Amino acid sequence: MTPALDTLNSVRRDQALAALSPLVERSPWVAEDVVDQRPFASDAAIAEALVEVILAATPEQRLALFQVHPELSGREAAEGRMTAESTSEQGRLGLTRLPPLEAQQLKTMNAAYRARFGHPFIIALHRVPDRETLFTTFERRLNATPLEELTTTLAEIASVIRSRCRNAFGAATEDTSTLNSET
Repeated sequence: MTPALDTLNSVRRDQALAALSPLVERSPWVAEDVVDQRPFASDAAIAEALVEVILAATPEQRLALFQVHPELSGREAAEGRMTAESTSEQGRLGLTRLPPLEAQQLKTMNAAYRARFGHPFIIALHRVPDRETLFTTFERRLNATPLEELTTTLAEIASVIRSRCRNAFGAATEDTSTLNSET
């Protein structure tokens, strides 16, 4: 076990919640549902427990979880109101300092996506190699059916959670849960 995982497994419940909550974007109820499953054997075990809570959630709970995600290069980014995790993930692709044409294109795509699906576009940015791939994927997903997009969004959230768990608590793990997707 890693030192961070050992610590998570041994600290008080409120401290463990504070460590787990940032793994799922502004949805502490997910961490609440898994914190008492400690001790966790690995970062992958934490990720899978969090993902299982989301899969078992009601459609309304999932929609609420989707809706708290920040838009890519959106108002929350401009105002510095994103979580540290989202700021880092978006910053890696330069989404916090886009050229004006790309910024406008992303703003238009964000609005179209939200109008079509009722929540921000969610993608596991750690798997996106560059902005061109991001824009291509965004355009493709704008044309998905609501069911296809629900499935993809859940898979993307699962991938984000796994990445955040690896970064916070562990060694590299394989992305092997039931929520894999090719994006």
